[in-house]
Amino acid sequence: MSLPIDVGSVVVDCNVGPLTVTRRTVPVQNSYGGFDPAASVLFLLAPVAAHVATGRDLEQVPEADRNRETVQFYARDASWPAGQSIGFRVADQGHAPDVITYNGRDYRFTTSQNYSTQGAVWCGLATLVDLQAKP
Repeated sequence: MSLPIDVGSVVVDCNVGPLTVTRRTVPVQNSYGGFDPAASVLFLLAPVAAHVATGRDLEQVPEADRNRETVQFYARDASWPAGQSIGFRVADQGHAPDVITYNGRDYRFTTSQNYSTQGAVWCGLATLVDLQAKP
């Protein structure tokens, strides 16, 4: 049986951070039946490593997003600042997906996986945000 690879040291060696993360809550329905904009928090994430997703990585992305540029990000538990929950947030109950700015472009997280046995590292796939859909 082989020991798991310590990915945590790779994150430090291949650091591209600090990168800005925008973390939002879900929009709140107001008394008129509409939705008020979600509150957002900006924070810096470092160390963080990134590479363009290929092959099997893309199978984890929803089919409609496979034609968009997809980047895989790795960050250690210690990368998140105090007061922020650890891990990349994806769209699920009670959360809007985290958006990370990398090379001047915004990417929305579609997957988030905890590799705690491999150096307390989180791995997330993020797809390029459609610029036409931005407010």
